[in-house]
Amino acid sequence: MVSFKNVNDLIGIIHRCMRRFFESQMKKYDITPPQFEVLVTLWNEDGLVLSELGRRLSRDGPTITGIIDRMEKKKLVTRKRSMRDRRVIQVYLTSKAWEVKENLMKMQQEAGKDITVNFSEHDIQTLEDLLYKILSNIEENILPKIQQSED
Repeated sequence: MVSFKNVNDLIGIIHRCMRRFFESQMKKYDITPPQFEVLVTLWNEDGLVLSELGRRLSRDGPTITGIIDRMEKKKLVTRKRSMRDRRVIQVYLTSKAWEVKENLMKMQQEAGKDITVNFSEHDIQTLEDLLYKILSNIEENILPKIQQSED
């Protein structure tokens, strides 16, 4: 039988190695991993409401506000009040953020190729299927426990 300790250990090691790599690459652009998550989210849907951005990235209000504050100082994003409701703040990417997109996405794609270089198409599909199962299990079994402990 597979030991859950080994699976957890492997996931942790992979996460730490990839995080170190991505942090080293993002330093070239003065971007942190949480800021990269914001960029990726806004590259897909620019102009999100600040609270929705926080929800999508699983960050509470003060945390997402701090990330956006730092990104605004780096001229990566701007905040604008909604025309419909002045209480609502939307976050938009600047031209500087759009300019780094190609390089950062290329770096991410190349890393994906590097870690699967000796995988067949079937291996990659199997890995994706297993990772989606893990994510589904986390959403069904782990996240509710976090929400229960917060209530």
